Amino acid sequence: MKEQLIEAAQPYVVTIVTALIGLLATIATSALKQAQKKATEYYVSNTSVKDREFLHKVGVEAVAYAESVFKDFEGDKKLQEAIDYVIGRLRVMGLNVTEQEIRAVIEKAVQDYNANAKKSA
Repeated sequence: MKEQLIEAAQPYVVTIVTALIGLLATIATSALKQAQKKATEYYVSNTSVKDREFLHKVGVEAVAYAESVFKDFEGDKKLQEAIDYVIGRLRVMGLNVTEQEIRAVIEKAVQDYNANAKKSA
């Protein structure tokens, strides 16, 4: 009698255990996806901040470079030399930035440079 009861219950037990395993796998997969999403968001936001800081530093370097090496040139030539400098540095680092972003960074660096030059004078 006991053996018959075990044999009769076996398909139900297997079904319940299989369902529980499936439920646990679904919960684990969902938790991993949430963790991956948070990690990706952190990476993207953190990387973009670091990239922006790096881009700003390179822009300041480019302005200083253009102002010292090409001091006898006019503004447009200095600007192009600064842009070329930034593009070269970013290429080495493997960063892709539009020319508009590069120009904006350089223009900001020029404004900062000019403001500091006026304070020093």
